Amino acid sequence: MNLRRGDVLGVRDERWRVVRHRIDGGITTVDAVGCSAANRTATARFLLPFEPVRRFSAAPRPRLVRTARWRHSARRLLADAQPSWASLTAATRADLDLIPFQLEPTLALLNGHGCRFLIADAVGLGKTVEAGLMIAETLSRNAAARALVICPAGLREQWCGELIHRFGLGPVVFDAYGVAHAAARLPPDVNPWALQPLVITSIDFVKRPEVVRALERLTWDIVVLDEAHNLAGRSDRAAAAGMLGRRARVVVMLTATPHSGDDRAFDRLCDLGRLTASEPLVAFRRTRSDAGVARPVRGRLLRVRTTAAEAAMHEALLAYTRQVWAGSSGARPGARLVASLLARRACSSPDSLARSITRRLAMLATTESVAAQPALPFGPPDTGDEEPSAVLGTPGLTHVADERRLLERLLHLAQAAAAAESKIAALRRFLRRTREPAIVFTEYRDTLNRLAQALGGMDAVELHGGLTARERADALRRFNDGRARLLLATDAGSEGLNLHHRCRLVINLELPWTPLRLEQRAGRVDRLGQRRRVHVIHLVAAGTCEHSVLARLVSRISRLRGSMGLLARLPDEQHVASSVFDAAPLPDPGAPAAVAPHVVTVDVRRQAETEARRIQIARALRNAERHPGSDDRPAIARIRRRRGRTGPPQCVWAFRAHFTGAHGRLLWQTLIPLVAALRGGHEPAAVRALLDPDQPVVQRAISRACALSLRGLRAELRRPLACWRAREGALVTALQADHGRLAACLLQGGLFTRSNERIAAAQSRQLEDALRRSRARLAELADSADPRVDSFDLGFGALME
Repeated sequence: MNLRRGDVLGVRDERWRVVRHRIDGGITTVDAVGCSAANRTATARFLLPFEPVRRFSAAPRPRLVRTARWRHSARRLLADAQPSWASLTAATRADLDLIPFQLEPTLALLNGHGCRFLIADAVGLGKTVEAGLMIAETLSRNAAARALVICPAGLREQWCGELIHRFGLGPVVFDAYGVAHAAARLPPDVNPWALQPLVITSIDFVKRPEVVRALERLTWDIVVLDEAHNLAGRSDRAAAAGMLGRRARVVVMLTATPHSGDDRAFDRLCDLGRLTASEPLVAFRRTRSDAGVARPVRGRLLRVRTTAAEAAMHEALLAYTRQVWAGSSGARPGARLVASLLARRACSSPDSLARSITRRLAMLATTESVAAQPALPFGPPDTGDEEPSAVLGTPGLTHVADERRLLERLLHLAQAAAAAESKIAALRRFLRRTREPAIVFTEYRDTLNRLAQALGGMDAVELHGGLTARERADALRRFNDGRARLLLATDAGSEGLNLHHRCRLVINLELPWTPLRLEQRAGRVDRLGQRRRVHVIHLVAAGTCEHSVLARLVSRISRLRGSMGLLARLPDEQHVASSVFDAAPLPDPGAPAAVAPHVVTVDVRRQAETEARRIQIARALRNAERHPGSDDRPAIARIRRRRGRTGPPQCVWAFRAHFTGAHGRLLWQTLIPLVAALRGGHEPAAVRALLDPDQPVVQRAISRACALSLRGLRAELRRPLACWRAREGALVTALQADHGRLAACLLQGGLFTRSNERIAAAQSRQLEDALRRSRARLAELADSADPRVDSFDLGFGALME
């Protein structure tokens, strides 16, 4: 079959327009774009003669139809129309109520403002939706694209559900079982990560050495790092995230709390995925007021009167911890960590403090501190809500015997206070008065267990970092479907969850020494879709450091809530500890921090508002099209104007114009309107003649209109193509450096076993494949820099009378 660009083929009961074709050894590879109602804007590749096809006329003659049928045809084409190259296709089909600000990151990506993005909107404003739009748009524009989502383990299923139900995507979740299951069906030298277009995995899984080895030679078109504030430290998690970011064409970081108070940690966050010094990080920070959904959270500090035993415990503990703090120095940073830990444990629960002191006494009794022993490279992962017991072995005072006597007295006081804990009693009284479901937060898992025992008759379920995925899902299901009234949670167990449909009441058993956690906790219920006012109750022990330092800080932050910008610097745990033990003044919450010059903001609000209106119209047109016709010929009709509207008769055409790169790859297809005052008869033959798209005057007019659109397309592509070429070039440089190091290792064969040689050879092949993909991408970008009008054909026409 002799093919030309623009030919229309029938394949699998659908029509496809040939974009380009290549003949190799008797096999014809055809790249095509859909031109039927069901596959419009879709792209596909077919192999001939293995795929049975039939050829249609490239320009079918228009059909004269009744007004109702003409409206159906026009609505269908208008719903799929892309007014500009940057018009969003995935958002139109997404199953969600769009708010204009949620389109801004995707538009910034398509406009070429950058390749790295920090979406730091306030908690509950739909950062998952924004990242999902970026993923869906990337995959819809490039059939060979690959996307990777990295999130906390507890959020994998939530991400999977969002991408499936909202965007119609088909993600796979990769954990140890998922990778093993996928690899079992593949040859030994095939990497299962390289075959999936959309993968969701956890940061604790990808940080494993064997997973890092499988991923470090691959490239991704877009990588999303959820809860990115957890990746700003100096940890194996941060190292793995940084490596993956440097293998991505687009990096998207999501966090509601980008700045923890540590400028160096924020700088590390902003450097994730950075390949060159000049590469910008495009930052978005929208508050609820910016989003137009402001609803103040009602917070209340509930002062709890401590018992005499608790007061004695807190007084003795403060004296001891201040002594440790004053006597420690840079040579013993662990001692100050001990002081901070014990004070936090006391605010959480006297019983928790007693447990910590018991462990500390046992560790101080040994001849060698556990903290000094090397950590084993195996064991359960850090879940974030258990007491960091290793630090408890650090001596706090010069004389260990004196310290042991102080600790033994503290242990006696804590055990006495644990017999009747005032906060638990106050919590029970409060819960008896309110009949609403509530989430009760605490920092530590053992405190959570004690709460569960104390509130055993109140239908409570627990959520913490030590649960399996099934246990976690069961607990959430029981709470969300109303079988449990209370959800007892730690920060690690509840991170990223959406609980606003069930609950609006949050209770903090203690005030965290990292104020950012308060935003995260309230954000479980203070989200888009919450229809009631959110209430947050803070239980504060009177006469303690929690009351004198933390409560005042929380009050100041609450007054500033909603007005803090992207770089608002909240005090971190170190600042709070210095205030508690040294009476040092706390930094002003919300004060702006220094920012690196490569962190930029862009204003695409007006474009987002325009695009949101277009999407609403497109959805309305699609919903109104109840009975799409099977005839793909362009529809023409004689349309009478509505009563009261007058004017001379006009001919209206809407042409589908196709724009391609220099080698025929489809870049953009749009509808271009034409209007002309032509006169003729009213008979069917006369109407057909008037609306004939092949009239020379019509052909000249549409050619001029396409030339104008082409000029606009070239201008629109200039910035994004330059941005993407720079990123791809930096990616190639990084890959080539890795390839050179690996090749040098392979040349030193005597240093390797045969097994290691095979692994290195497989990694070398993966690197070569990544380089091949990057070079193909650079060629594709160069091709796109020279767009041209490929073809145009009539979509619909009308004689307006």
